[in-house]
Amino acid sequence: MPYSNDEATPIAQLIGSDGKSIVGLVYVWETSELAILWLNPKKTAAFVDPEIDPEMLAKGKATTPAELLVLLGGLPTLAKKSS
Repeated sequence: MPYSNDEATPIAQLIGSDGKSIVGLVYVWETSELAILWLNPKKTAAFVDPEIDPEMLAKGKATTPAELLVLLGGLPTLAKKSS
């Protein structure tokens, strides 16, 4: 995945408890830092779609706040909800 120096790349959506509403977007920076753009901060993220690659979470460990890694690593995907 190519990165530019001043932009982040969206990699996943954070979905609300209704399984439909997008409450945030997960981005990765060229430094491997993960960040969230909250679209609706009043709602809680219940799912992530698609699942964030464990390798990407590991790469982001050095630059991403631990609380964010815990949140992203603990969210199920919508596919796992239906199984």
